[in-house]
Amino acid sequence: MTSSGLCSASSAGRRAWPPALVSPLIDALTTLSVYPSALSRCSSRLTHPTRVSRPKAALILSPTIKTVPAIAPCDSSNNPRPALKNHARIGFSMSESILSAQSLSKVVPSTEGDLTILHELSLELNKGDTLAIVGASGSGKSTLLGLLAGLDLPSAGSVILSGRNLSELDEDQRARVRAEHVGFVFQSFQLLDSLNALENVMLPMELEGRKDAREKARDLLERVGLGKRLTHTPRQLSGGEQQRVAIARAFAADPDVLFADEPTGNLDSHTGERISDLLFELNKERNTTLVLVTHDERLAHRCRRLIRLEGGRLVAPLEP
Repeated sequence: MTSSGLCSASSAGRRAWPPALVSPLIDALTTLSVYPSALSRCSSRLTHPTRVSRPKAALILSPTIKTVPAIAPCDSSNNPRPALKNHARIGFSMSESILSAQSLSKVVPSTEGDLTILHELSLELNKGDTLAIVGASGSGKSTLLGLLAGLDLPSAGSVILSGRNLSELDEDQRARVRAEHVGFVFQSFQLLDSLNALENVMLPMELEGRKDAREKARDLLERVGLGKRLTHTPRQLSGGEQQRVAIARAFAADPDVLFADEPTGNLDSHTGERISDLLFELNKERNTTLVLVTHDERLAHRCRRLIRLEGGRLVAPLEP
């Protein structure tokens, strides 16, 4: 899985299966289709040919998120905290924003009637800003992340990402926006076992036809402290090292916005803190907007903006 949702086969042409624990956004990032170009570069050592049919990025096709109802219909009477009125906002003016959502709602059908997963959320973020999304499981955090990243479309409202109204784009166009403007970091790393660290970081750039892929990947791995681990495969790296590779890959495309879904969730506290430091350092250096989903309150309060969801509603826009 690459930073724009790319997935490659092994040198034998078999699918590189992700680990058991994956982000709920993963299904929306991959699809199986023909991608004849650059296949020889996606083999286990970038020299062995692979079959033409392989799991492919959502550059051409982008299936929508499979939303599984996990919460009851939103009812303000059941909320322990009062919901903010309608269009609660954080951030700055529309003219300056790199990412904005207006009156965003997500409703899915169920046997018991429609379930409101998200209810009229609005936010605006500048380039270089940081936002933490917190809340209990089932509160709508990952659904909101998917909508902001253009992996799914809202039932109502709109998302403007890097100047593009995602609701006005088809799946191919939204996938292109993600490939050019978005990076992803997942809880379970989502590295390809058949590729070494350097190749994992190179892959999304090579699939975009960048000639400087190897040089830039090497520089990024040096920056995250893995200059001596370039030829190591994920199985030869610790969890913290794997997440460093994933962070390098996420920044490879120089994204406007980086979405991180529980980036320290699979790490011990010490390693998680070091990964958090790295993530925020790179965010500041590259002036990338960071949108972070986490259960870690301490990590969340490192962001300039923080919102809390309960039952799909914004209950408090907090300033750390």
